Amino acid sequence: MRLAFFYYLIFAVTATNAQSNNWSLQRCINHALQNNVSVLQYQLQGEIIENNLKQAKLNRLPTLNGSGSHNYNIGRSIDPFTNTFSTQTIQSNSFGLSTGVLVYGGNLVNKTIAQNSVAQEANLAGTEVIKNQIALQVSSTYLMIIQAEENLKVAQSQQDLTQNQLARANKLAESGSINKSMVYSLRAQLANDKVQIINAENQIQLAYNTMINLLQLDEMTDFEVDDVRIEELPAMPKENVAELFELSYSTLPEIRKAELDINQSKIGENIAASSLQPRLSAYGNINTVYSESGLVQVYTGDEIIPIGLTETSNEVVYGVKPNYEFNKKSFSNQMGDNLGQSVGVSLSVPIFNGYRNKTSLENAKVSTKISELNLESTKNQLKNDITNAYTNLKVAKSRYDAALLSIEAQKQNFDFAQKRFEAGLSNSNDLLTAKNQWFAAQLQLTNAKYEYVFRNLIIEFYKGNDLKL
Repeated sequence: MRLAFFYYLIFAVTATNAQSNNWSLQRCINHALQNNVSVLQYQLQGEIIENNLKQAKLNRLPTLNGSGSHNYNIGRSIDPFTNTFSTQTIQSNSFGLSTGVLVYGGNLVNKTIAQNSVAQEANLAGTEVIKNQIALQVSSTYLMIIQAEENLKVAQSQQDLTQNQLARANKLAESGSINKSMVYSLRAQLANDKVQIINAENQIQLAYNTMINLLQLDEMTDFEVDDVRIEELPAMPKENVAELFELSYSTLPEIRKAELDINQSKIGENIAASSLQPRLSAYGNINTVYSESGLVQVYTGDEIIPIGLTETSNEVVYGVKPNYEFNKKSFSNQMGDNLGQSVGVSLSVPIFNGYRNKTSLENAKVSTKISELNLESTKNQLKNDITNAYTNLKVAKSRYDAALLSIEAQKQNFDFAQKRFEAGLSNSNDLLTAKNQWFAAQLQLTNAKYEYVFRNLIIEFYKGNDLKL
C-alpha cells in the first residue's frame, strides 16, 4: 500500500521556519514505522515464515543421517562379532549411514511450499495494515499539534487586544469619560485571557506527548514539528461512497490480506487431504561393527603327528597338521570386512487412524469458511468506515463554511461594540461579550479547518492517491 500520500500532508502547506532540528510529517512517519513495536513484531514473524518457506523447499532433498555407538556387553549377551552368546565382557562399536527420500506423498511438499508462500504474502499485507494505521495516527497527531499552536496564537492575539483595551480604558477613566468599573472588568478579562493561553499551551504539550509516544522517542529528545501553515484547503472529492469503496477495494492491504488468508486456508485443505493418501518412500543404509572379540586366524606352520596304526603291522601312521593362532582383528579390517548395505522402498497406506486425518480435513474446511466470512466482514467494515468518513467530511465542510460566516459576523459585532464602548455608548459587559464571542468563533474556525483537513486526508487514504493540489 502506498504511504506516500501521508508524507505529503505538507500539501498546500508552506514551511515558514524550516530548521534542521524540526520534524516534518514525513520524518515523523518514517521514524514511527521504523520503531513501532507492532511493526517490528510483524517483521520478525515474517522472518519465521521465510525460514519455514526455505525449509519447505529443502524438504524435497533426501535425508542423510549418521550414527555411532560404543557398547559394553557384560554377562551373557550376544557377541556382535560372532553373533553368538558370550559371558565375557566385550567392548564394541557400531557405525552407520542412512538416507531416505519421499517419492510420493500426495504432493504434500509442493502444497506446503505454496502455503508458506501465501503466508509470506499475507504477513507483508498485515505489516502494511499496521503501517497504515500508524501513519494515520501520526498524521492526526501532527495536525493536532499544528491546530493547538494556532489556537495559542489566537489566544495570544486576544490577550494583546485586551491589553490595548485596558490601556485605553485607564486613560478614559482618568479623564472621567468612563466608569472605573469598566477598567476592573477589562482586568478580569485579561486574567481570563491568560487562562486561555495556559489551556492552549497545555493542549500543545498533550499533543506533543502523544506524538513522542507514537515515535518511541525519549522525553528528553529535542523534538519540535515544522512551523507549517495551510494556505488553502483541499477540495471535496468528486467520487461518491460507492466509487470510493471500489477504489479502496483494489488498494487497501486489509482486503488483500483477507483474500490471502482464504488462499492459505484452501491450501491447508489440500494438505489435510494429502494425509489420506498413500506415502511411498525410498531408503538406503550402510553399516559396520567392531568388537574386541573379533579374532583373525594366522597360519604358524605344520606339525607331524600320529594319526593311527596300520591294520596288519600296527605301524604308526603320521599326518600333517597345520597350526594356527588367533590374534585380535584390527579396527580397520573389521570396518571393511563387516560392512553391510541395504536399499529398499516402503509404502504406507492410511487405513484407520482414529479418524484423525479426516478430522483434520474437516477442520481445514471450517477454517476456510471462517476466512471467507472474515473477508465479507472486512468488506462490510470497509463500507461502513468509508460511509462514515464521507459523512464526517461533509459535516466538517459544513462546519467550516458555517464557521467562516460566524467569524465574519462576530468580527463585525465586536468592531461595532468596541466603537460604542469607546464612544461611551455601552458598558464593558457588552464589549467583553462581543470579544469573547469573536474569540470563540476564531477557535471554532481553526478547529473546523483542521477537522476538514484530516477528514479529507482519510478519504485520500481510501482512494490510495497521493495528495496533490
